[in-house]
Amino acid sequence: MGQARRKEKDKEKSQEPAPEPSPGPDAPPATDAWVKPQGLSRRGWGVLIGLIVLIQFPLIHHALIRGQADVTTSVPYTQDFSDPAVVKRDFFSTGGFWREVDGELLAPGVKNNPLWLQAPLPDDVAVEFDVRSEAPEGDVRLELFGNGMDPASGYVLVHGGWNNSLSVIARKDMGAPSMDVLKRRASRNGTDNADLVASGVYDKDTAVRVEARGTPVQAGRVYHWRVERRGTKLKWSIDGEPMLELDDPFPLKGRGNDRLGLSGNESQIFFDNLRVDTPDRLPATAPAAAAPTPPPGPYADDFNRDSLGDAWNVTNPSAVKLEDGALTVELIHNRPVWLKQPIPTNATIEFDAWSDSPEGDIKVEAWGDGRSFYAGDLRLQYTATGYVFILGGWRNTQSVIARQHEHTPDRAVRDGQVVVPGKHHHFKITRRGGQIAWELDGQPFLTLQDSAPLEGPRNQYFGFSGWKTRVHFDNLKIEPLAP
Repeated sequence: MGQARRKEKDKEKSQEPAPEPSPGPDAPPATDAWVKPQGLSRRGWGVLIGLIVLIQFPLIHHALIRGQADVTTSVPYTQDFSDPAVVKRDFFSTGGFWREVDGELLAPGVKNNPLWLQAPLPDDVAVEFDVRSEAPEGDVRLELFGNGMDPASGYVLVHGGWNNSLSVIARKDMGAPSMDVLKRRASRNGTDNADLVASGVYDKDTAVRVEARGTPVQAGRVYHWRVERRGTKLKWSIDGEPMLELDDPFPLKGRGNDRLGLSGNESQIFFDNLRVDTPDRLPATAPAAAAPTPPPGPYADDFNRDSLGDAWNVTNPSAVKLEDGALTVELIHNRPVWLKQPIPTNATIEFDAWSDSPEGDIKVEAWGDGRSFYAGDLRLQYTATGYVFILGGWRNTQSVIARQHEHTPDRAVRDGQVVVPGKHHHFKITRRGGQIAWELDGQPFLTLQDSAPLEGPRNQYFGFSGWKTRVHFDNLKIEPLAP
């Protein structure tokens, strides 16, 4: 082969890279240039993905078949929680250390992680169980017709929620607007507020709740729940007494809305004696027989003895005592001493009351339910079940008659200092229907006219109450008014 021509050799020489200059004596040492690392092979990626799927399989499984929770048992279902293995066998939860303790099911502050029964519910269902909270926060919860995994995926029933101040049946969202709010919206739409569906404010995706105040959970007390649904009506009762009812025109049911879950939040809650069946096969259990309640009538008490006895329901024992022939309360924090005997709807209530403190704050409740008390955050408002009479409240600056809510503008109010330290003030309260009159030391003091008077079995009890101040009560006398 012949030699390359000179022109071609010169061209090849010009394309060679120029030699790099030699580093000087002060130049930094040479480093290797960055080279992109080699990625995972196909086999490596396959192994990594397989490990992720294996670790996350339970969550991926439930995410893919949400609304189709596992089935390990069936309805009718009865459980007394005497077998520790039942929690794992018949139930499912995404969190919370749910466990059997001494024949009961313990929810130790499960933070809204329900324990779901792994059995589909019939469309018409009845649920009964016993429950108690060992914490003053209350907040006992039941999830009904949920999806078996997510809280608030169906109906949520809450007893003593929001610092033990409120009980609700909520559809899909515990913070949903109330039924009254929806009715007002319907009215603004120019539709009869009874027909929420026609007004367009209620459809199959609507979140709503019905609520009741003044029904706190009493720590340590065992409550018997019954919840049943027939058709569109969901009814809830506690200890045989109606609690709340929701009539849902689009009842949640079917796959994805067919599970029951027991739940709670911060409280330590014990569940027992769970029964689930149809309403026809599970008739309501009669409440345990209690001592017969005497009819409303007169009552008198001079407190001249060593102990209160069975005539009174003391909801804060550490704050109540008898001394020097009088009933004394201090730091009672709106937990009344209820007279167990009902009082007449139309009656006079007289007693003496005094405090040695210049802050005053003498308080009683009349025509309440005889058992409710405040058990929530002491910084929040208390809602009574009856009428509240406060002499010298708010550091002896204001006196009121309030219908359940002592901070709302519909109170009867009298401003000014009125409690004289050490003075025995004489109270006389007179009620005729919705007309309530209060006399103090023989003189008219305040009146309240209630257009929807509180009456009936839930509003026929009297209680001594208070907040912080040390207050003494004596010489109680209750008399029915002549027809």
